[in-house]
Amino acid sequence: MNNIQGMKHSLIQCRSAMLLWGFMLLIAASPLLADGRLPPPGEARQKGEGQVWIPGWREGPLMQTARSGAAAVEVDGVIHLIGGVDGKNFLRSSEFIRVGAGGDLSEWSQGPALNTPRGFFSAVRHKGFVYVVGGGQGDYGKTLLDSIERAEIQPDGTLGEWTIEQFRLNTKRRCTKVAVIGNHLYAFGGFGGTLLDSVERAEIQPDGTLGEWAVLVDNMNMARYIHGVSRAHNRIYMIGGHDKVRGVGIADVEWSQLDDEGWLAPWQFSGALQTGRYGLATLQHGNYLYALGGLDGAAYLESIEKAQINPDGSLSGWRYTTPLASRREGMSAAVVNGTLYIMGGTNLTGYKRSIEYASFNAQGDIGYWATATEAAIKKRERDKKETQKKILPNEAVVVTHLKAARYSYLEVQRDDGLSAWLAGPTAELPAGTRIQFPNGVVMRNFYSKELKRNFPVLMFVGELRIVKQSESKQIN
Repeated sequence: MNNIQGMKHSLIQCRSAMLLWGFMLLIAASPLLADGRLPPPGEARQKGEGQVWIPGWREGPLMQTARSGAAAVEVDGVIHLIGGVDGKNFLRSSEFIRVGAGGDLSEWSQGPALNTPRGFFSAVRHKGFVYVVGGGQGDYGKTLLDSIERAEIQPDGTLGEWTIEQFRLNTKRRCTKVAVIGNHLYAFGGFGGTLLDSVERAEIQPDGTLGEWAVLVDNMNMARYIHGVSRAHNRIYMIGGHDKVRGVGIADVEWSQLDDEGWLAPWQFSGALQTGRYGLATLQHGNYLYALGGLDGAAYLESIEKAQINPDGSLSGWRYTTPLASRREGMSAAVVNGTLYIMGGTNLTGYKRSIEYASFNAQGDIGYWATATEAAIKKRERDKKETQKKILPNEAVVVTHLKAARYSYLEVQRDDGLSAWLAGPTAELPAGTRIQFPNGVVMRNFYSKELKRNFPVLMFVGELRIVKQSESKQIN
C-alpha cells in the first residue's frame, strides 16, 4: 500500500468528515527524512560545569512499529506504547522501553497484544492495573468501540495479558480521553456518531474490575474531540480539540474538580491557547500544563505552549516554549523522572518510529544541558532548519479567490496547466497573483458552511507567499 493510501488511517479518521492524509496528485511530495540517533541522556539532563542549556531534543532508540493514535502509559520507569495505527492497519500490538535511573534508555521490547485492534483511544494507570478505553478500528476507523481492556502490572513494570471488562461505555467513543479521579475512571468527550460533550464514569472495584458506567448529568461546556486532557492537583483540564463547523483547532481550555459530594463541579473556562489545535499531546509537569503539536486545521504544528497553574485552578496566559523536533500530530507523550519523551505520530513525511526526549529547566522550558561544542552543532542545525523553512516547494497562479472569515479559498493553476483548490490564511490575492505554498493537509468532499459550497478535493496549507520579481512576501 503506498503512502497516500496508508495515510488514510491517520488520526484525522476521528473526524466525521473523514480526512485523507497525503499529497494531492498534482503536487510533488517532499522526500522522506531519515531517522537519526543521538546518545542516550545519561546524566546530561543535569547541569554540569561548563555546560549550556540547549532548547532542543535528543533522539532515542527507534520503536519496533511506527504508531500514530496510540495510547501511552508510564509504569515505574517503564513506558508502554499500546495499539494505534501504523499507516496501514489498526494495531493490537504493544511495546515498551525502560528508563534507567540515570535516564539511559533500553531498546524497545514487545508487550502483550490487545484483544481488539484499536487506535485513537486512551490509557491510564490506577494502582496495580492499566486500562484502555474506547477507540476505533476497521475501514477508515468507522467502527467505533465501547469496550475496555485491563492489564495487571507485573513486579518488573511490564504488563500481564489484557482482559476485556464486563461493562462497556454507554456511548461508543473514538478519540475519548480518560483520567482517574478519586476512585472512578472517567471518559471525556470524543466522537460517537456526533461530537460529544458528555462525560461518563465507572467505579474501580477493589480487585481492579470496573463497575457499570454512568453518564454524568453535567456536560462539559463544549464538545471535545481529538483534544487533550491533563490532570493536575486533583483538577482535570480539557485542552483544545476540533471545531467541526470551521474545520480548525479549538483554543478554549476548561477545567473541573470533584465537589464535596464526589461529583465533578460545573466546568469553567480558563486561559485559551494561543493556537487552536487538535491531534495534540498534553501533559503536566511541575506547576505547568503543556500543549504539544497537533494541527491547527491548515497545517501540522511543531509549536509547544505552556501555562502556569494558579492556586485557584485557573491558568496563566499560555506561552510558547521550545518546539518539537518536527511538525506532527497523533504522537504520545510521557514524563519520567523529569524527562519528557515524545513517541511516534505522523506528518506529511509519514508515520514515525522515533522517540525524542528533553528535560525542563527552572522556568518550565524544554531542552537539555550539554557541552558548548554540542550547543554549537545544534545551533547550526536550527539555522539550517530555519533556512529550509523559507523554501516553499509549490508555485502557481491564482485563478479564483473566494473569501471566508478564517480562510482564503483559492483555485490555482500551475505553469503546466494543472489546477487545484487550496485553503490558506486570509489575504488579498486577486486573480493573476503568483504564489508559493507548502504541501498541506488534503480533504476530500469538504463542504464549507460559510461558502455553502462543496470541494471535491481541497488542500489546507499554513502559508501563502506572493511571488514578485524574485522576491517573496510571506502572508501570516
